[in-house]
Amino acid sequence: MAQKFDDWYYRCSGQPSDNCEVAQIAQVQNGGKNVSVLTLAIAPKSVGTGKKAKTALTLTALLPLNVFLPAGFSINRNGKPLAKLAYRNCNQAGCWAQQALEPRDISSLGGSESAEGVVRLMNGQDVNIRFSLKGLKQALEKLQSTKVN
Repeated sequence: MAQKFDDWYYRCSGQPSDNCEVAQIAQVQNGGKNVSVLTLAIAPKSVGTGKKAKTALTLTALLPLNVFLPAGFSINRNGKPLAKLAYRNCNQAGCWAQQALEPRDISSLGGSESAEGVVRLMNGQDVNIRFSLKGLKQALEKLQSTKVN
């Protein structure tokens, strides 16, 4: 199941409330083919156990290989830093960065049409990857209204 909210997708695998996320894939043209340069996904994740268990939203970013891992992956909006994610691992799909989102992080993503991810390449060059925020608020509202099993 998938539903589009402007530039973001709300999608679930399995039953409607199982494994749901909101996602966006930023692509560029290279040699006449679309190449993914950034995939962003926000999904609920259980944190803690027992009575202290709660569900928090987690941002996962997938970037191409050959990035400078110690620099991390930064997200900026209107030239101001919003978040800095540490890389978790790299595999054949690319390099993964992940971080739990605080309510203030989520609200700070609103009020703008775009943001940018900043990745440092192995040669030391910083690359800004612009992505859209259009539809993110509505997609997150849909995600948060879905029960997490």
